[in-house]
This record gives sequence, C-alpha cells and structure tokens, in this order.
Amino acid sequence: MTGKRIFTLLFILLVISMLMIGCSRNAVQETAGIEEDYIPVEVESIKKEAIANKITLNGKIYANEEVTVMPQTPGTVAKVNIKLGDDVAKDQVLFVMDEKDIQNAIEQAENSIDLAKRSVEQAESGIKSAKINYEATKESLEDALATLERTKTLYEAGAVPKTQLEQAEMAASSRPLEIAEAKVLQAEISYQQALNQLSQAQISYEQAKGNLDNTLVKAPIRGVVSSLSVVEGQLASNAQGAATIADIDSVYLKVDVTENMVNRLHQGQEVSVKVEAALNGKIKGRIDYISPTTDAKTQLYTVKVYIHNKEGKIRSGMSGSIELDAESRQNVLTVRSSAVIDKEGEQVVYLVVDERAVEQKIRLGLNTGIYIEVLEGLKEGDVVIIKGQHYVAEGQKVKAVRSEQS
Repeated sequence: MTGKRIFTLLFILLVISMLMIGCSRNAVQETAGIEEDYIPVEVESIKKEAIANKITLNGKIYANEEVTVMPQTPGTVAKVNIKLGDDVAKDQVLFVMDEKDIQNAIEQAENSIDLAKRSVEQAESGIKSAKINYEATKESLEDALATLERTKTLYEAGAVPKTQLEQAEMAASSRPLEIAEAKVLQAEISYQQALNQLSQAQISYEQAKGNLDNTLVKAPIRGVVSSLSVVEGQLASNAQGAATIADIDSVYLKVDVTENMVNRLHQGQEVSVKVEAALNGKIKGRIDYISPTTDAKTQLYTVKVYIHNKEGKIRSGMSGSIELDAESRQNVLTVRSSAVIDKEGEQVVYLVVDERAVEQKIRLGLNTGIYIEVLEGLKEGDVVIIKGQHYVAEGQKVKAVRSEQS
C-alpha cells in the first residue's frame, strides 16, 4: 500500500470519527432539552392596605412643669442637701438658711412688743387722767355758772359791785372745759397710736417667727433638680432662683410646623415619637397643644406633643422627633417599589401564572419609597415577582419562593 493511499484512509477515518462525535453531542443536547430550565424568584401577593408618605419633625424635650425655688427671706445658706440631677419628693428640704439673723429679728420684735405694751399702758393712764380732769372741770364750770346766776341777781339788786359780777363771769367761762375735752381727745389718739404700734410689733414678731420656719426651703413638687445655684456659706436672694425642680413624669416635645402641615393636626391626635438619647425604638405621644398663631420670628406654628415618662428616662433638653403622614391612602392595592421595572417609559411587573413569568403593565399612584399604590393593571391576590424579575422573560418558567413578609 502506497503512502498516498494510507494517508487517504486515515483522513476518511478521521472524518467519520468527527461525525460520530458530533452526533453524540446533539443527542445529549436533545436529551437535556427535555427538562426545561427554570429561574428561582421571590414573590409576594398583591393585597389592599394603607400606605403613607412620612415627614419627620425634629424638636426639643421640655419638662411638663418646672418650678423655680428661692428662699422667702434673703440670707446666708447654712446647708445644701441636694445636688444637680437628684430626684426629690414634694416637701423635701432642699437647703437650709442661717437662723442667726432671723433670731435677732425675733428678739427685736419681742422688745418692740414690750415697748408698745408699755406705751399702751401709759396711754390708758393718760386717758383716765384726762377724763378725771374733764369731769372735775365740768363740775367746776357748773358751780361757776350757778354762782354767776346768783351774782347777776345780787348785782341787779345793787347788793354787789360790778367787779364781782365780772369775776363771776370769768369764772363761768367754758374755755377750761374745752381744753379738758381736747386733752381727752388727744389722750384717746395717743392710745390708738400705741395700739397700732403694738399691732405692728406683733405683726413683725409673727413675720420673724414665720421667717424662722422658712429657713427650711422645701421642694414644691416631686421632680428632678434641673438647676442649682446656691452654695453653703454664700448669700441667697429672695428675688433670684436658687434651684429649679422639673416634673419629668410627663414631658412634652416641642416642634414647629408650617402652615401647610398645621391643619392636618388636631389636639388629642396620637403620633410616634423618637428620642434616641433615651429610648430604643418609638413611643406613643399625644398632641396636647397647637398654637393659634405663628411665631413672629420663625413664622411657624408651635406644636406640643405630650409623652408619658414614668420611668424618667427622657430628660428635659433632649432632642426628639415625630413622624407624620404627609400624604396617605387607605385600603388600596399596593406593590413593592422594587418589583416595578421601567420599560421604555412604561411601568411593568412580572406575575407568576402557572409557573410562568407573565409581563403586566401597570399604572401607579402614591409612592412611599417602599410600596407604591397600584391604580390599574393588578388585582388583589395576584402573585408578583419581587426578586429575580430582572432575570426573567415573558413565558419563562420560574420557581416561586414566598417572601417572608408576604
């Protein structure tokens, strides 16, 4: 066999082998095509629910009640029983004022009472003497008048000289009685003045005694000491706050809202409140006050949100926020925003129907960022692909897995 024939035979065998391999591959591919591939997807059923766009308003926490405490009488602070941040009970002694000056005032008031009592006694004696003198003068005048009448008769009869008549007339003058009466009146005035001085001395004494009781400066309410400015040994004024007690069993969050938002709020409305410095998560609050007019500087309306704070974790001065519905829909069909695909300017989703992906055009409404209102294209109970929708095509077989939140 020549070399040329051998080469030709080898070439023919090679071609036959390649044809056989190609046929085998086609057979394998045809066999594999019998079991169609599927795409795993996550789905969620369409249902009706309420959705809303939220707006967050930030503000500051304030104590529901704050009371400024100061001594009723200025003086030196003898002892301070509290420190900033302490919880105090109603009527608990916060600090004590020095009694020395008050004791001196009490002694002075007692001395003034003694002096006033002596003045009253002297005035009483003066009235008594003035009245005795008045009665004696009155009796003398009556005798003098009787003598005058007799002297007149005798004078007219020529029995006595005119000088004797004139002496009788002078003796019968009412001037001494008027003077005696004026002395009685003056004695009564002096007596009333002495009584007034005694009354004033007694008032001063009672005030001094009261000031002694006021040396114990007590908490007017239960709360937390939010400010404290008194120091032992230093003066404390009765015109400037020495401490502030804040009742934080209930607090309020003060926020400012625009004119577009204020009419969506009402007193008694419940809102969600977040105070990150004190609490994990949100708590319920209640709108307790809405200002009828805007603030002159900010042109915003003040809103106060009442918050229960029995545990005392929320403190005055902390920052807080509330969430409000800026726009909402009730009982509408919704779809996850992540499920929606923009296709040439149209919004579509993929439904799962008989284990196949079916493209569906939809018309959308309110978008909250997570869910979107569906106006047209879907009905309650439709199964929508929410994950894997970008990897499927119309009619493609899919294997659906339910979302944990569906």
